[in-house]
Amino acid sequence: MTVSSTTGGQLAELAATLRDGGEVRVAGVLFDMDGTLVDSVPAVEESWRLMAEEFGVPALPATLHGQTAEAVVAAAGVRGDQHAHAIARLVEIESRPGQRLKALPGVQVFVESLPAGCWGVVTSAPRPVARARYGATGLTPPAFFVTGDDVTASKPDPEPFSKGMAELGRRGVSGVVVAVEDTVAGVRSARAAGCLTVGVTGTCTMAELAPEAHLVIRSFDQLCTMTTSPGVGLALAPS
Repeated sequence: MTVSSTTGGQLAELAATLRDGGEVRVAGVLFDMDGTLVDSVPAVEESWRLMAEEFGVPALPATLHGQTAEAVVAAAGVRGDQHAHAIARLVEIESRPGQRLKALPGVQVFVESLPAGCWGVVTSAPRPVARARYGATGLTPPAFFVTGDDVTASKPDPEPFSKGMAELGRRGVSGVVVAVEDTVAGVRSARAAGCLTVGVTGTCTMAELAPEAHLVIRSFDQLCTMTTSPGVGLALAPS
């Protein structure tokens, strides 16, 4: 089985096994970054506010979380001839040094339980922003980043997670890939790419994520792993 050959029915069965208290074996894991691993949503929204003020456009809605800088600037209504400048300015604000960010509950333990090389980060942030923001947490670095600079289409298009799955494949990962996301756009992207998709609440509510994800959790404290070879055993922690 390749990382992209799992059917929708097989993924639904795996999700049912998890909900029923069972363990499933997965080959790799892909994570969104902002609001999923990193408690950076306030920092993101502050960056949007500063950009909007500078370019004289209205405040941006929270529904834009999970989208690229290009998509955010376009949605903000920045004049076409100022798009490139606004994108560059947003990236500059978001990658500024001195940020102090923390991992969300349960993330550090979960990430450190994963075998090296079987997981990556799929984020809409530009590469310098992703590296600055993730690095500010002190979390174990992923095997790779897929960033907004690496794709032509923003989430909810499947391209970001499809590229993440391709990166796992190049590292010899073969089998089911779990994706963890905090936004509806991200969940749709991951599911369309063929991932077993887990929504985590915070940016979006349980009610918003549940119709889109295979499974929804409130934090990483609800997930536990058992290392297998190859892959990872995944289960829900006893409530």
